[in-house]
Amino acid sequence: MLYEDLGQKQAIEQLVARFYERVYADHLLRPLFPSDRRHVEQAQTRFLIQLTGGPKQYDSYDERMNLAMIHRLLPIKEMHAIRWIELMTMTIEETISDPGAATRLIERLRIGAFNVLRICDAHQNG
Repeated sequence: MLYEDLGQKQAIEQLVARFYERVYADHLLRPLFPSDRRHVEQAQTRFLIQLTGGPKQYDSYDERMNLAMIHRLLPIKEMHAIRWIELMTMTIEETISDPGAATRLIERLRIGAFNVLRICDAHQNG
C-alpha cells in the first residue's frame, strides 16, 4: 500500500511541513493560502494519509475531503497548478526515499491538481 511505502504518518507530516515552507515563501502560490499555515498543514496531512490508503481520517462524508468545495472559489489558474506540482514534486523527491512510491504519489497529486484547476475554471467561467 502506498501509505506504508511512503513511510506512513511521520513521512507524510515531514513532506507536508517541507512543502508548505516552499509554498508560503513562493510569490505565486502564497496569495492563494490563508495565514493559518498550521491548519493548512494539518488538513493536507489528513488528506494525504487518507489518499494514500492510511488510517481513515474522516468518519463519514466531510467536505474537507472534497477538492471541489475547498478550492472552487479560489482564483486558481494553470500557472498555479503547474507551480504547485513543481514544488510538490521537488519536495517529494527530497523527502520520500522509495522512488517508486514517490512517483506514484506525484502522479496521484498531478491528477488532483489538474482536477482542481478544471473545477476552478468551470466555477469562474460558468
